[in-house]
Amino acid sequence: MLTSGLTENNLLLIDIVSSMSQLLDNSKPLQTRISEPAVPSPYPETAYQWLVETLDGLIDFGQRHGHYGVINLSDSEYEWLMDDVLDELIFSVGENESHPLEPLMTFIIRIIANYEDKYVPKLTERFPELAEEAPIETTNENNNPPPYASELSDSELAAAAFFSIGCLLREGGKSEKALSAYDTAIRLQPDYAEVYNNRGNIKSGLGSHDAAIDDYDEAIRLNPNFAEAYSNRGAIKFKLGKHAAALTDLNEAIRLQPNFMNAYINRGVVKLGLNDIDEVRSNLQTALVLAEQQGQEDIKVDIEEKLTQLANLTPQGGEK
Repeated sequence: MLTSGLTENNLLLIDIVSSMSQLLDNSKPLQTRISEPAVPSPYPETAYQWLVETLDGLIDFGQRHGHYGVINLSDSEYEWLMDDVLDELIFSVGENESHPLEPLMTFIIRIIANYEDKYVPKLTERFPELAEEAPIETTNENNNPPPYASELSDSELAAAAFFSIGCLLREGGKSEKALSAYDTAIRLQPDYAEVYNNRGNIKSGLGSHDAAIDDYDEAIRLNPNFAEAYSNRGAIKFKLGKHAAALTDLNEAIRLQPNFMNAYINRGVVKLGLNDIDEVRSNLQTALVLAEQQGQEDIKVDIEEKLTQLANLTPQGGEK
């Protein structure tokens, strides 16, 4: 038996990060992050608490109406969406299309625009004489589409919004609430492969490894080229002692994405479990090169430490 600092605790699970641009253009590469961030959360606790309250409010909102499309909002609902949710999002997100909550802001704008287009009278309806005057360029917001209008249906846009909430709550360490957001996204869009992948990571972190594998299975069924899901499933299979099956998944992840640094790291851990030291070293060295190319300085340092440990590795009870 071989021992080193390289253990199953070094396995990396990869979350897919919510991105409106990727949702609208499937040809764009997925944005990813390691599911257990190595740095403190970038947002204060009050921001996550607001997001939890918004999540709970939106779930309750959807249950009351049965959908998130064209809704005749009550005065209190309209005020809540405008003042408590949208104003905060505009302040936080602004025009930053890469902000993790940009899909949520787009979703809230869609709900409000749908309501105003259907139920809020336009100026020409209130004052018919205006329609008889010479046409002028209008800036009436009721006539304008949401600023981030897309080809997504109401349900798809709602699912993207809940996905974005789940991603951020996961980052803030609120796994149970993130799970609720992902569950809602899947109810709205059952073929959302990225959500199954991320939900699998949360379930694994909560100790439900078999349920996590079920989610990875579904993500791969929906997207057979989903390299991240293969890598994640391989990592969890290894935790369950299924080394050969884990290796098969990691080989497939690397075949699909040859520059997948995290998959090489995971495969190195699995190879150590199989006592194949040469292959451990080979995988880590490949991961090191990729970390350098991709500017992953923290991961590069960690890999270098593991390679140093590997160089000093000895069979248990024997000599180097």
